[in-house]
Amino acid sequence: MATKSKAGGSAKERVAAMRAAEKRRERVRWIITFAVVLVIVGALGGGAFWAINKDQKEQEARAAKANQARVEAGPPWALPADPVKRAKELGLDVKLGMEGQARHVHAHLSLFVNGEQVQIPANLGIDAAGNIAELHTHDTRGVLHVESFSPDKVFTLQQVFDIWEIPLSKTQIGQFKTDATHTLKFYVDGKEVTDDPSKITLEAHREIGIVFGDETANSKVEVPAKFEFEEGE
Repeated sequence: MATKSKAGGSAKERVAAMRAAEKRRERVRWIITFAVVLVIVGALGGGAFWAINKDQKEQEARAAKANQARVEAGPPWALPADPVKRAKELGLDVKLGMEGQARHVHAHLSLFVNGEQVQIPANLGIDAAGNIAELHTHDTRGVLHVESFSPDKVFTLQQVFDIWEIPLSKTQIGQFKTDATHTLKFYVDGKEVTDDPSKITLEAHREIGIVFGDETANSKVEVPAKFEFEEGE
C-alpha cells in the first residue's frame, strides 16, 4: 500500500506535483524573459528608427538651408550639391554616359538679371560619377542638351530650372520677384511670349530668353533672336 502524507497523497504524487509546479514556473520565466527581450528589441529598434529618421530630417534641413544660401548668393547661380538628384525626382532618365538618340535636340538659353547676362553652369544634370540626365548642359554657353531614349517626351524650360534647383515661375526667378517696378519676361526666338516656363518647350535650335529687372536695367538688354550653334549641334 502506498505511503500517505499527513496532508494526503502519496510521495510519488507529491513529487509529480512539485515537478509540474516547477515546469509551470519555468514556462512563466521563459514567457517573462521573452516578453522582456521583445520590449528591449522593440525599444532598440524604435530608437534606431527614430535616430535614423531624425538624422535624415536633419540632413534634409541642412541641405535645404545650403541650397537656399546658394540661391541667395547668386546670380550667377552655381550647380546644386547633387546635379542629378532633382532630375531623378522629376522622373527624367539618368544613365551612366547618357546617349539617348530617340530625341536628340539642342536649344539655347540666354538669361539676363538686372541688366547683366547670367552664365548657365556647365554639367547641369551631370554628376561626378558620369551619370547624365537626359536634359543637361556640357559647358557654360547656355546650350541645353536633350538626349532622350523616348521620342515622345516633352522637355521644358521649367525642368531646366528645376534640375538647377533655382525657383522659376511667371513672377519669380531665384530670389527675385516681380513688383511694381520689376518685370520678368520670357522670349522665344527673340519674340516675347506670355506662357509660363512649364509651357515653353525645348525644340531644336530654339533660342529662349529670360529678362528680369527694372525698366532702366532692361533697357540695356538686347534679347537675341537666335544662337550660333557649333557644327553638328
